[in-house]
Amino acid sequence: MSGRSTYNTRAMRVLLVAILVLLSRAIPISGQVASHPQPVARVNGVPIMSDRLDVAINALLPLSSFHQNVTPEKRAEVRKTALQNLIDEELKYQEAQRLKLRVTDQELDAAIERVVKRYGSRKAFDDAMKKAGARLEELERSIRRMQMIGKAYEHEVESKCAVTEKEAQAFYDSDPGRFLMPEQLHVYMITVGVDPAGTKDDWAKGRATAEDIIRQLREGGSFEELARKFSSDPSKDKGGDLGLVHRGRMGEEFENAMAEMRPGQVSGIIQTIYGFHIMRLSEIRPPIQKSFEEMKAQLVRDLTDKRCGEMTEAWAARLRSAAKVETFETKQDPVGVKAH
Repeated sequence: MSGRSTYNTRAMRVLLVAILVLLSRAIPISGQVASHPQPVARVNGVPIMSDRLDVAINALLPLSSFHQNVTPEKRAEVRKTALQNLIDEELKYQEAQRLKLRVTDQELDAAIERVVKRYGSRKAFDDAMKKAGARLEELERSIRRMQMIGKAYEHEVESKCAVTEKEAQAFYDSDPGRFLMPEQLHVYMITVGVDPAGTKDDWAKGRATAEDIIRQLREGGSFEELARKFSSDPSKDKGGDLGLVHRGRMGEEFENAMAEMRPGQVSGIIQTIYGFHIMRLSEIRPPIQKSFEEMKAQLVRDLTDKRCGEMTEAWAARLRSAAKVETFETKQDPVGVKAH
């Protein structure tokens, strides 16, 4: 995929699996490990057990939520998502087996080493495994499984979804206007903040302060110095400098006030729900048409990401449509059956 090596893609998956394996032992979802895992789904006859579902739920729920208020609706939503993720994972693993993809011992060893490095040292890794009650064989099995899924992804999606420079050029040429950087304004601002829930007196005092600032500016006062003295906006430390902003990206009150301003001019008092503002326009930079050469790298990356995402979804949909998937509540009470 664009800007992402196969190595990085696979390494990310490997680390995720390693962490989930440890979490499944260290932080069970209900505070205790089920003594007799039950099937929660069957994918083309292959069962997915409740202990694996607990691991997947643990990964989706914030750790702080385990023993706090997680509503039944939220837990049901997370369970549904986690179970679908496991079903999709199983379908992709079965596809990897159908394609006769294999993971070499060297690839597995390299992946284990990356996991170990995540912990800083082999001793720290071994201690974490011991504390979690996890076995190295289980970790290796999970990693080998995820590597096979990664290879299936490379075979079915990654090897086919890269966008070429020629395709990016065609996309650019179809509408160059979308790569036009709009006019930019270099703006300074002084804000006399007023609590939106403030009294009439609070608002009257705020306006009086803003009017006094305007008076001082007309008498030759420094905008930057007055911003440092009076402004409540964080930009006060920079003399009110907001930097460059695109025309049309500010609030309506500011856009209206600055519509006819020219560099060097100061606005009148602009009132918003946050108080009173005074703007100074320092510079206007005209629109700039970005060339294809300037946009090429970003275009190839973004278009590739979009295509890869679409192809990933299409691949998952194809696998689902050709599969027989049964899902169950606890103790194998059916909640839905999908047969193809």
